[in-house]
Amino acid sequence: MKRTEETWMAVSDQTLDSQRGGFDLGAGLLVSFGITRAVFINGELATQTTLNFGQLDKITAGQAAELGRQLSALNLVQNGPGNTVEAPIGGMGGTVIQNTLNDQRIANHTVINVQTNGMSLLKELNTAATLNEGIARAVGGR
Repeated sequence: MKRTEETWMAVSDQTLDSQRGGFDLGAGLLVSFGITRAVFINGELATQTTLNFGQLDKITAGQAAELGRQLSALNLVQNGPGNTVEAPIGGMGGTVIQNTLNDQRIANHTVINVQTNGMSLLKELNTAATLNEGIARAVGGR
């Protein structure tokens, strides 16, 4: 598979927000995360799987079943001739890489993306504390 030159463009936060999953831990703290698994052979992407977890406290039975199916799915990558798989191999989940060629550069990456709005909450708390301190100083001197 020959890869052609591509131009990558950054997407907006609004677009990313609609693609990310996440859950609300209460008190305004939001956490979102996803998992991407990718296999590269000689620098070329052979396969990629991405899972984004939605609001886990609001997940439906159908969504939970689909998520379970994706987490238990087997991702099989075969490089070169003569690779075989004996059944039953399904149901164990993960990635299996078979290679019958010499001098192959194989990379298996698992990336976990986590995002939280915790920093903005800390900034808001700091601002509130600064305002309260300023008011207390102003009132305390009278």
